[in-house]
Amino acid sequence: MDELRVNDLPVVENGLFLGLANESDFLNAEVYPGEVQAALDLLNVSVLPESHVLDVLKVASENDITVIPVVGEGNNYLGSITTVDLLDHLAEMLGVMRDGGIIVLQVPERDHSIQQIARIIEENNAKILSLSVVPASEGNLEMHIKIDLPDLNPILQSLERFDYVVLSKFQAAQFDNELKDRYDELMRYLNM
Repeated sequence: MDELRVNDLPVVENGLFLGLANESDFLNAEVYPGEVQAALDLLNVSVLPESHVLDVLKVASENDITVIPVVGEGNNYLGSITTVDLLDHLAEMLGVMRDGGIIVLQVPERDHSIQQIARIIEENNAKILSLSVVPASEGNLEMHIKIDLPDLNPILQSLERFDYVVLSKFQAAQFDNELKDRYDELMRYLNM
C-alpha cells in the first residue's frame, strides 16, 4: 500500500470481491506471532468494467477511496483503478496535456448557447479541446473552455463583443506580454 500510495485494498477470496479494506483496519489489527488477525470493516463499493470515467470518479469521490475495484458478473474481481490512474485518464480526456489556453465564462443559465460560443471560437481559427459547465451563483453557469491556441486575445475580444462575461483566462505569458508591448507601442505613437 505504501509503494502504490493507496489507502485502500480490495479483499478477494477465490476470485470473488468481498469488499474494500482501509489502511486503518490493518494498522489497528492485532498481531500475534506468525499471524495477523484483523477485524476488517469492508466497504462494499465497486464499478462495472463498462462504467464511464466520470462515474468512476463519482464513486471515488463519494466514498473517499484511493482504489476503485472493478467487478464483473457474479461479483468476480477483475482489477482495480487507482485515483492516480483515474486522474491521468481525466487529464487526457480533458486535453490537459495539449498546448493551448483556458477561458472561464460566466453565462446566464437560462440562455447560454454552447453553439454560439463554439462558433465564435472557431471563427478565430481555434478548436475547443474540452468544455465543462459548473453551476455558479444567482442562476449563472461557469463555462471552462480549453482551446487549442495559446493566444486567446482575439477570441477574448470576440466574446466580449457578444457581451460574454470573461471571469478569467489562462494563456501563455508571452501572449500577455506581447499584447502589453503592442499597447505600449501604440501609446508611445499616440503621444508623439
